[in-house]
Amino acid sequence: MKRFFCTVFLLGIVTGCVEDKPRPEGNLEVVPLQVVNHSFEAMEVINQQRKMNISVKHHIRDQDVYVECYIPSFTFKEKGGKKVDGEGHLQLSVDGKVVDHIQTAAFVIKGLEKGTHTFEIEVVHNDSTSYELKKSWNATIQ
Repeated sequence: MKRFFCTVFLLGIVTGCVEDKPRPEGNLEVVPLQVVNHSFEAMEVINQQRKMNISVKHHIRDQDVYVECYIPSFTFKEKGGKKVDGEGHLQLSVDGKVVDHIQTAAFVIKGLEKGTHTFEIEVVHNDSTSYELKKSWNATIQ
């Protein structure tokens, strides 16, 4: 008899502990979407290009200038090749003269003479046409 009551008691506990708990009713209402226009006409999609921007940081150590450029969604490629949006290289000018075409985001300008220099970085396509994106600054080498 004791076994029977223990078995019924354990069976009651096991069947009472289930995951199906009642959920409280709320004010939530789900409304299905209704499509009004069922036409299959072609729609013109407009390509929205983001305006490119360039961020340049530089640091001077002795007669060298360490430069780091950040251009979102831009891939550096060597000079030459087809014009592809979002690809290209940097054209570096020092004191108004083009000195190099650079294919990396960070670089060092070495061996500058003492004095104040004007630096300009222009972002260009693979075929060297301009993105019309330039950044210039002055730095003094001591």
